[in-house]
Amino acid sequence: MSAFASYSTPVPTDPAVDALVAALPKVSLHCHLIGSVAAGTVAELAAKHGVPLGRSAEELYDHHSYEDLGEFLRVLDVVGSVIRDVDDFHRVTYESLTAGGAAHGVLYREIQLSPPGHPDVPYPRILEGVLAGIADARADTGVEARVVVGINRERSGADAVELVEQVVAHRVDEVLGIGLDYAEVNGPPGRFVEAFRLAGRAGLRRTAHSESGPPRHIEVLLDDLGCDRVDHGYHVVDDPAITARCVEERVPFNCTPVSSDIGRYSGSGDGTHHRIREMVDAGLVVTIDSDDPPMFGTDPTHDYRVLAHALGYGRDQLAAITRNGVEASWLDDTDKAALLARVDALVAAIPDPTDAPTEPEEAVR
Repeated sequence: MSAFASYSTPVPTDPAVDALVAALPKVSLHCHLIGSVAAGTVAELAAKHGVPLGRSAEELYDHHSYEDLGEFLRVLDVVGSVIRDVDDFHRVTYESLTAGGAAHGVLYREIQLSPPGHPDVPYPRILEGVLAGIADARADTGVEARVVVGINRERSGADAVELVEQVVAHRVDEVLGIGLDYAEVNGPPGRFVEAFRLAGRAGLRRTAHSESGPPRHIEVLLDDLGCDRVDHGYHVVDDPAITARCVEERVPFNCTPVSSDIGRYSGSGDGTHHRIREMVDAGLVVTIDSDDPPMFGTDPTHDYRVLAHALGYGRDQLAAITRNGVEASWLDDTDKAALLARVDALVAAIPDPTDAPTEPEEAVR
C-alpha cells in the first residue's frame, strides 16, 4: 500500500498476500499520466509556473470526494494545467514509470496521455517530454512503455478529429493508438465515429472508456468506433447477449478496482467488487490497473491486493489477469511473446499463499 493510500473500505492485513501482490509482475493498460502525478510533484510544478493551488500537497487529493466524477475531473484539470514544458512532461512520465510503475512490478505500461488536459501546450512538446521520460525510465529500470492518446469526450467531434490529425501528422512508433475519456454522460461514443475511423485508416489501435453508459455503448465502441478493447465496461454483464459476444471475441476490459469502487461504477462502493467478479466468472478477458493512482490513494500493488482480498484470488488467478494484460496489449506478436515469457518466469518463482500446506501423514492419523 502506498504512502498516499486512503481506501474507503478497510482491507485486511495479510503478510502472505502482501508479499504475493508485491512480487507479482504487472502489465498496466489503464493508467492516466495526469492522474499518476504525485501531489508533491504537482505542488512543485505549480510553484515553478506561478500557479496558485489554493491548498497544500497533503490536501490536494481528497480521495473520498471522487464519488462525484465532476469533482475528480476538476482536480484532474488542475493537475494537467501545471504540466507545461518538456522537462515537466519528462519528469511526470519518468516518475509514473519508475516510482509508480517498476517499483510495483510493472513490466510494461501503455500510458494514457490526454493532450486536451494540458491547455495551450502543443502536442509535439508534450510528446517530446513523454518520449524522453519513457527512454530514461527504460534505461534506469527496464520498464517498457508505449502511449495511448486520449480524446476528451466532453469536447466536440471536430476537436476529436483535429487531435487525431495531430497524432497522425506527428506519428511515432511509441504511440500505438487512441482512447476516449472524461464523462461518458457528456460525450456518448457515437459522437466520435469520424475521429475513430480516421485513426483506424491511419493504422492506430482504438479503445474507449465506458463506465456509466448502457451496455449498448459497448456495441457502439466495437461496431462503430472499431475498438478492440474497453476501458472499465462493468455494465457489460447487464446484457447477457453482449457479454456472450465479448467472451467469444475475447474483447479485453481494463478494470480499475479502487477508483471504480470509490466512484461506484464497479459495485456499491463497499469493496466487494462484485462486478469484476461477475465479469471474470462470465469468462471475459479482464485486466487490472490503478487508473489515477495517487489521486485515488492507491498504486498498482494495492489494486491487486484489494482484489485478492475481496475475491479470494491467489497467485494463479492474479497471474492470469497479468497474462490477460499481455494479450490485451497493443504490442506486436514478437514483443508479446517476450513479455509473456518474462511474466511466466517471475510468476513461477512466487509461492502461492492460498495453497495450504499438506499435513504429514502421521499427524492425520
